[in-house]
Amino acid sequence: MDGVYFRFDTSGLQNGLQEVMDKVEDKSAIHKIVAITLFDQTVDRFENEKSPDDDKWNGLSPLTFSNRRSGKGILRDSGELLRSIHQKSDSNKAEVGTNLNHPKVWVMQHGAIIRPRRGKYLRIPASKNGYVFSKGVKIPARPYIGIGKDDEEMVREALEGFWGGEAN
Repeated sequence: MDGVYFRFDTSGLQNGLQEVMDKVEDKSAIHKIVAITLFDQTVDRFENEKSPDDDKWNGLSPLTFSNRRSGKGILRDSGELLRSIHQKSDSNKAEVGTNLNHPKVWVMQHGAIIRPRRGKYLRIPASKNGYVFSKGVKIPARPYIGIGKDDEEMVREALEGFWGGEAN
């Protein structure tokens, strides 16, 4: 599977909720609710520039900021990455991720150190001043895909709403 995904394992949910889930034969509806809830949480964190653990993303370097095409926010210059986040589910699983198969997806999620492959320096375009030369650049991780610390509670509330009552 290309891109970056996470799967939500429902086995750790509260006993009452797990008992209700165990009584449902076709889990498609359950996994659809889980996928939609986690998708909404992921997009919300992305728009608020926070990791799944609710940590604020590192800001942009002055050079990166000066090269921006737009002022839309971190990881949103072209909007491609945000638009690529999607959810899918079936009777066995709920997934949220991006279908982009590009190194920048991994770099944004995990961070990277970029070094020159040929020569001693990277030649980095600087929008107004030509180029900047560097021996390397550290791109900080800005995780956007993952299970957040409040996600289990959000999933539980969404599923309780589906069944119309408390499941614990």
